[in-house]
This record gives sequence, C-alpha cells and structure tokens, in this order.
Amino acid sequence: MPTKIYSLYSHFYDSLFGALLHSGRRMASILMDIQPGERILEVGIGTGISLPLYRRDTDIIGIDISWDMIKRAREKKQRLGYHNVKLCIMDASEMAFRDNYFDKVIASHSIAVIPRPLETLKEIKRVCKENAEFFFLNYAGSDDNLVAKFEKALSPIRCKLGLGKAINLEKLLNSANFNIDFKDRINTFKLVQIIKCRNNGV
Repeated sequence: MPTKIYSLYSHFYDSLFGALLHSGRRMASILMDIQPGERILEVGIGTGISLPLYRRDTDIIGIDISWDMIKRAREKKQRLGYHNVKLCIMDASEMAFRDNYFDKVIASHSIAVIPRPLETLKEIKRVCKENAEFFFLNYAGSDDNLVAKFEKALSPIRCKLGLGKAINLEKLLNSANFNIDFKDRINTFKLVQIIKCRNNGV
C-alpha cells in the first residue's frame, strides 16, 4: 500500500512539497556542515529533491522503498551531473550496508512514514561510525492543545494517505538511545522539527 501511494506522489512531489519544506532542508544542510570526503546517508531520499544541497566532493547514498521515487531521483542525478551520488531501493529497517560505514545521516520527513521506525533508528546507528552525527526533520504538530487533539484524530487518515502517523520523535529517539544535541521548530507556523543527535555508542 505505501509504495503504491509514493508511486503516485512521485509525479507531483516536488511541486507540492518542494517550496513548502525547502527551508527545513536548507537549514539541515547548513547544520550538517558536511566536509570533503565524508560518507552521507539520506534515509527516504524520495525524488532527490535535496540533491542540490549536497557538496560534490562527498559520497552520498540515498535510499528509498519506492521504485518510482528512486527513478525520479536518478533522473535528477543525471540532469545535475552528480557522479558522487548512489541511489538504492532499500528498506531502511534492514539496510545492506556494513557496520560503522557512514559519517552522517539525514532522515527528512521519513521516520513517521516508515512502518518500523524504532528498528530503523537502530539500523541507522548500526551503519554509522562511533562519532557519527544524525539529523532528523519531522512534522511536529501544533503546540495548541485543541489543535493537537484534532491532529491526533486525523492521524489514521494521514497514514492512509502515506503522510505518516503522529509520532513523538524525541521520545522515539530516546528509546533508541540517541543523544539529542540540538532541536528547533522551523518552517511555516513552526510545525516542523529539526533535531541533531550524536552516536552514544550504545
């Protein structure tokens, strides 16, 4: 079911979510402070909308469960001439990478739509180096209690639309033994949360 929805979204994802979520992606890319030669993993790369934000002197690997999303990302990669980017169709909860491989990971609006988020977070830690850094962007919802209750009621509908369920990302990260170094609310009405974590080696 999710892959069918993402196949549909792949046709208009950039025009629908590009401008809406760009400021969050831009802030994440600045916060990541990517250095030459680093290996970067993007979990849920989608149509490759974030590719122009990456340096060309790094190794970028993007994974996604949707073939149609990856197809769009590959077209973008070819058009932009990003020879340092590798794109893979892969389940984030069971990645085919060796231990201690990546320097940094970003998951932009993907943890909430992944069926097994806790297992995915543990897998992300496995494939990263001991001193790795992790960056998460996620819809955080409203601080207003009444609006928050309404959002929670809509959560099942959001799931069916492939937009993810309402999750407490901080609680989830704590459950997976991530140390949170930085967090902030960004984008329109402060509805998107950005969190930076480090690997605590557990």
